[in-house]
Amino acid sequence: MMGGVLGKVGPVVGIRWRDKYYWRSRPSKSKKEATEKQLRQRAKLALVSSFLSDVRLFINAHIPKVKGNRGMINGTEQVSSYLLKNGVGFEGEKAYLCMDAVTMSIGVLPVVHFFKLEVIKGKCLVLEWEDSSYNSMTSPDDFLSVIIFHSEMEMMFMDLNVGQRSSAKAVVDLPKEWGVGDLHLWTVWNNKEETLNSTSIYHRGLSMELEHV
Repeated sequence: MMGGVLGKVGPVVGIRWRDKYYWRSRPSKSKKEATEKQLRQRAKLALVSSFLSDVRLFINAHIPKVKGNRGMINGTEQVSSYLLKNGVGFEGEKAYLCMDAVTMSIGVLPVVHFFKLEVIKGKCLVLEWEDSSYNSMTSPDDFLSVIIFHSEMEMMFMDLNVGQRSSAKAVVDLPKEWGVGDLHLWTVWNNKEETLNSTSIYHRGLSMELEHV
């Protein structure tokens, strides 16, 4: 009882929330059917939670905590809250995520202008950029990370150091098991010491073609 306890113990459940342990009573099963509003909220929550599960650690490392009414709120909780309010739409009863509403990082490090983002024969992603955003925070050693989501296969891929700011080009080998489909890409810059990062940029319009089938 003096330490952290997780799981069911009799009529109560031990949980951990924001690095603290709590006891709460086990919820009773409701005999009422869920309303349409409740079903939609559950669908939104399941969709957002599933999508963020694979990038949770990255987001928490790249979005600073903020103070909330009940303690500090980490990056994933901030992104989840925003998406539940602004980032989920419905086609009939099916929920979908608005990818351009997803933020992977928030920071002050300047970004670059990408003039080429192209999937080559469904095997690799080529990125080329021009950097004209020098200031006291930028360095030629700043490195680029990419996060890619394959919408049809519902798979996430991350490469956390694909090239330096000074190289002006990077090639990312895509997973061999990926087939035809639309890709959603986010780019993030970090300094060499990993004490500063940029706000993520979402790039649309990428796809994998038949050559990879």
